[in-house]
Amino acid sequence: MIQEVVRFKDVSSTQDTAKRFIHRHHEMAIVAQHQRRGRGRHGRAWSSPTGGLYLSLILFPGHRMMLIPFLASLSVVRLLEHYALSGIAIHWPNDVLLHDKKVCGVICEQHKDSVICGIGLNVNSIDLPPNLGNATSMIRETGRTYDLDEVLTYYIRIFNPLYQELLERGLKVAEALNYITGIGEVVEVVTRNATFTATICDVNSDWSLLVRDESGVSRTLYCQEVRRLVW
Repeated sequence: MIQEVVRFKDVSSTQDTAKRFIHRHHEMAIVAQHQRRGRGRHGRAWSSPTGGLYLSLILFPGHRMMLIPFLASLSVVRLLEHYALSGIAIHWPNDVLLHDKKVCGVICEQHKDSVICGIGLNVNSIDLPPNLGNATSMIRETGRTYDLDEVLTYYIRIFNPLYQELLERGLKVAEALNYITGIGEVVEVVTRNATFTATICDVNSDWSLLVRDESGVSRTLYCQEVRRLVW
């Protein structure tokens, strides 16, 4: 359960900063107003404009680690629903969309015996970088300015009972099917050795993705990159 929050004004990245607190060996959140070198999956730079919520959760689940990205994304979905936003979807495995535009990204890294789960949510970010044509923010969608401390409080309030449920019983991934975008969609899959097109078929109970490639062979994806061909 996240009970401690450590706040910073400016950091290189909340992911890197979180590693300095692993030795405390309890769940906690690292939050920053700005990241100089925020990053997403596969080493990509994560833009951190003013007004976003940037946090990393230090977790010690011990098991079911593959479900942490699902847990973080589902918590964002419920947060957005709390604020009465609509058009919410999850782009497997770690993006949350609003009306088909990215509003949040999640990155999970295993470090020693912990999982550091980074969440970047565009809250009051108006001036998003022009190269992020498929990005949006809560303020852009509603015209409303949000209290970042309140958003953080609600997020942790939503996350904690789901995390407890994950540890005790596991989460029902089937709930995500209400939000997963692209079932039946043709996508590009990038693996370490190859790139191929495939059709999204389903999400498995361990948050892996079931796809069918062009030759009709079913494949199970765990951490590969899946690119939408049409936004």
